[in-house]
Amino acid sequence: MTMNADQSADDLRAMIEANLKHATAARVRELFNEINPHLVGEKLFEKRWSDLRKDAAVLIPLIPRPRGIHVILTVRASDMPSHAGQISFPGGKTQPEDEDVVATALREAHEEVNIPPEAVDVIGALGVHKGGLGFSVTPVVGLVAPDAPLQPCPREVGEIFEVPLDFIADLSNHITEERTLEGVPYKMFAAPYGRYHIWGLTAGILRSFAEILQPEPRA
Repeated sequence: MTMNADQSADDLRAMIEANLKHATAARVRELFNEINPHLVGEKLFEKRWSDLRKDAAVLIPLIPRPRGIHVILTVRASDMPSHAGQISFPGGKTQPEDEDVVATALREAHEEVNIPPEAVDVIGALGVHKGGLGFSVTPVVGLVAPDAPLQPCPREVGEIFEVPLDFIADLSNHITEERTLEGVPYKMFAAPYGRYHIWGLTAGILRSFAEILQPEPRA
C-alpha cells in the first residue's frame, strides 16, 4: 500500500472501514500464545500472563502529513512504574466513567498526548488483544486532524514520534525476535523503525493493523 498526501484520507478511511468488517479483524488475539504455542501452560509464563484480565483500549492515531499518512506513537516516561521507556500507543485502563472502549481510547489520547476527542474521526476497532500483565486491549483506529496540538504529558510520555503508514503496511517490516526468561527462550513481536525498537504488545497490534491495510485482507 502506497498513499500520498493528496490521495485523500477519505480513501484510506473507506478502505480500513471495509477491511475491519472481515472476521479476522474482529477476532480475539492471544499474542503470546500465537507465536509460542509450545509454551502454553508453562508455569513460568503463567506467572506473567494472567487469565484475570482488565479491560483497556488504545488509539491507533493516523495523522495526514504533507509526506503522507503517519501513525502516532509514544515513548513512555523513564520513571513510569510499568513499561518505562517502552513504545506504546496512547491508551490505558478502562475507567467506570468510560461509556465504551472508544471513550477509553479517546480519553487516554487526550490525557497522554493532548489530542482533543473532537479532533479524532473514529473509523472502528480491532478485536481484543491479550497481552502480558493481565490486560485485554482493544485497539481503536482513528484519523486525527493534522492541526491537532500534540503535546506529551510529562508524567506519562517521554516522547511523541510518528511512523509512516507505508512502513506499517509492509508486512516484511514485522518480525519476531527471541528473548529469554529465566533461561527459557520465547518469541515476541517486533517492528524496528530507525532508533525506535517497537516490540511486545504494541508490535503485535501493529502487525494486526498491517493485515487490515492489505488490499485483500484475510477472510
